[in-house]
Amino acid sequence: MPMDWEWGVAGLCVFLSASLAVGAGIGGGALFVAAYILILGFDAHGAVPLSKATIFGLAVAAYTVNIWKRHPMRSSRSLIDYDTALMLEPMTLLGTLAGVVLNVLFPNWLVLLPLCILLFVVSYRTIKKGLRIRKKEQETPTHDALELLERNKRNGEHGENEHDDDHRDDVEDDEENRENSRRGSAMEVDANSITRAHIASKEARLAPPERLILLVFVWIGYFIISFLLFRADDVVKPCSSGWILVFLFAIPYVVFITWISGRMLEKNTKMKKACGYEFLPGDVLWEGDRLYKYPALAFFAGVAAAMMGIGGGMVKGPIMLAMGIQPQVATTTSSFMIIFTSSTTTIQYLILGKLDATDLAIVMSLGFGGALVGQLVVNGLVAKYKKQSFLIFLLGGLTIISGIIIVSTSLAFESFSDTSLNTDELCRITSNATTMG
Repeated sequence: MPMDWEWGVAGLCVFLSASLAVGAGIGGGALFVAAYILILGFDAHGAVPLSKATIFGLAVAAYTVNIWKRHPMRSSRSLIDYDTALMLEPMTLLGTLAGVVLNVLFPNWLVLLPLCILLFVVSYRTIKKGLRIRKKEQETPTHDALELLERNKRNGEHGENEHDDDHRDDVEDDEENRENSRRGSAMEVDANSITRAHIASKEARLAPPERLILLVFVWIGYFIISFLLFRADDVVKPCSSGWILVFLFAIPYVVFITWISGRMLEKNTKMKKACGYEFLPGDVLWEGDRLYKYPALAFFAGVAAAMMGIGGGMVKGPIMLAMGIQPQVATTTSSFMIIFTSSTTTIQYLILGKLDATDLAIVMSLGFGGALVGQLVVNGLVAKYKKQSFLIFLLGGLTIISGIIIVSTSLAFESFSDTSLNTDELCRITSNATTMG
């Protein structure tokens, strides 16, 4: 049983880790697991449930703050990209089911090797993206500089016009003629303007209910399926025909919801294009191969996260950056998606009695409080310095640190002598088949 001072040290580490992780849009599971193992003395089976509950507290705090935040380039729009979450999260959850099976089936070395490669590639690409954005930020004039240029421009135009009154009169006559020709068309109802106003009113909502309903349906299905597969071996025996049917049922269930979501977003994209809607840099136009390519990438992100014991946000964050999504939007959306996986596993551990109520309250409070502080600090830095590259460097740095922790703990506590597939272990899947969040 950990002592009070050990809880104090671990609590401080978890609080600080949550503050950093929420800014990068990841769960920070590897950081939490390391603290619970190295400081509190838990084994992996005890540390993972605590880590999941901590991540759940972090995700709730992040959403509590982020739901009120608006897009940096259009204040009428939510900062969370619910469309992207709707297209990525269902397939990510499906990927985690397959990833858990592969995690049990593969020997340790076959899990650790691709993990090292993946983390190296993800970290490299993320930091490279950050350097590229930072270069653009340095080349872009600051807000004060733009104001000065605009002021000088106005002063220059004022001086020139004092000596060019005749030319100004000609310009005003031409402008008056153009205005008269526009007055007739202005009397007609502009259908495109009405459509754009309707789109703007929908985007101004704090949370679109139709998106949330679909995500909740996915969450309910994922909870039931994962519980039957990995937590209820007395109800559905692993490797039995019933177990296989439950596993296979997840595929059409998730794919069908993703298909419905894709059709809805494709229709929305066409409507925006038809009415002359002004897309922002970083907006994803859900049409064509994007309806299949990005969900497929999310599926493999889920497989990688579950198989290698890392958080899905550590992979989906770089994917969203590669999609061209604004860094602040990407990290906020990633934090929102963490709610679904972390809440599911936390509830499952509670049902199984693997989480003590007191410990649950403590670690969720640590995750919640650390995330609130982290949000305030990170948002303040981004708002003050107008440098979104900071978020990318934070994501890349924490990915490297998390990778080092995971690899180090694996080398210290796991055996790598076995090189065969664990087919026997696959049919004894229990609640220890989890990810780090």
